Amino acid sequence: MASRRGADPTSVYLWHMPHTARTRALAAVLGALLAITGCKGVALAYGPDLASARANADAFASAIEARFSKVIRTPRFARSRIRIARYALAPSKLAPDTAIWTSMRSTTTGAERDLEIGAGLVNGQYSFVDKRNVGSPVRTGDERHFMRLQQLDGHDDWMWKTDVDHAIGAMPPARATDVFRALFASAERPSAIVRADYRAAFPRSAQAFGRMLSIDSINTTPQGDGSTLVALHILVNNENLKPRLPAFAKFVARYVESARYRYRLSDRAGSDWFDAQQADKRLVIRFRSHNGELQPLLGGVRRMPDSLLLNVDALAKLSFFTVGVTKLQGDFVHIHTATERGWAMRFTKEPEWHLPLFTEQMLQTPLRRPFDGTGLVGRLSIKSGSDGQTLLSRQFDVAIRESAIVRFVGNLGFGAMNDYAGAAELEEHRFIAEGFAAVRADLAAMGR
Repeated sequence: MASRRGADPTSVYLWHMPHTARTRALAAVLGALLAITGCKGVALAYGPDLASARANADAFASAIEARFSKVIRTPRFARSRIRIARYALAPSKLAPDTAIWTSMRSTTTGAERDLEIGAGLVNGQYSFVDKRNVGSPVRTGDERHFMRLQQLDGHDDWMWKTDVDHAIGAMPPARATDVFRALFASAERPSAIVRADYRAAFPRSAQAFGRMLSIDSINTTPQGDGSTLVALHILVNNENLKPRLPAFAKFVARYVESARYRYRLSDRAGSDWFDAQQADKRLVIRFRSHNGELQPLLGGVRRMPDSLLLNVDALAKLSFFTVGVTKLQGDFVHIHTATERGWAMRFTKEPEWHLPLFTEQMLQTPLRRPFDGTGLVGRLSIKSGSDGQTLLSRQFDVAIRESAIVRFVGNLGFGAMNDYAGAAELEEHRFIAEGFAAVRADLAAMGR
């Protein structure tokens, strides 16, 4: 179910919390690496038999491959995305710009603006086109992007809303649960067997993605209650990118390798259920599984609660500063319906900010604003779409109060965007497209 990030030509620019500079490639490739470490059994979980499983997995991989194949944009959207990246946290500069929006209107609270984008593979190029009334994607690989900027008070309070739907084939949403269960169950074996299995089943994928992320070690420790404690160590390194993708390698060295972050899922009693953290170019993922079901890292076997807490620490080097957040905590709720599987997140408590010392006097209401009221809201799911398509769906809502400190944070994020746009972005696209092409080649060879 993991896809490339939660970052795209619209949503990546909406809230420049410093950890976004790690680049969307990390989440994309991490998702692929986690999938291939699940070995052949994970691929087979995409369907009830080999043929349907291979078809569903191939459709998912082809949808991601298409998204990063020779991306082009209309001149209007190419300009719009850069403007939004520059002024996402200064919306008053964006609202009057008629060249950005596909529709503009006024409400009782002020300006309201929409940007709609349709995207899909046309003649070997993935084309983004700004237009009104974009329908739900009905062809594997196609996307619909919808972004709204809404003034909340007639002055400095604004709301960004973004929705992205990506058609990934006909796999029923319920199959996502089976895939994750197979992934966790596959780790309930001796480390040597797990490593040999994924190398045999996905050799091309391991080589393609290994240019940036390579599995250093897989430690699986059986527990007395029948569960298995797993620690997956992944090395982040740009060296193997340099020969063919030098600009992307430079970006990875500057923003990805230096990043420090931790994502931890815990229940309300304080037990941790999943832990992923990176420091010093090493990403360590820890979980405990019993028959494919996640368990608390410590304690007895029991069912995971439907509602958990997501704890986030994220620090990155931007320009001359190390900036980020720690102790960011929000609700993490499983979505489990007949037509949708995924997670809903909501953050209503302000984290601890890590910003340059000279900004401390400005740490007032503006940085608390995203966590007031309904809070910062995110949603990632697989759901049923139109014409038999299943959609990978991402939603993100954040309110901001325009101010000097918020604009400063935005400027730091835009510096990373400047380093990314151009050669680094094009090479990142090639890297991801080549990686998922390798996944498809391994799937095609499966069962022969």
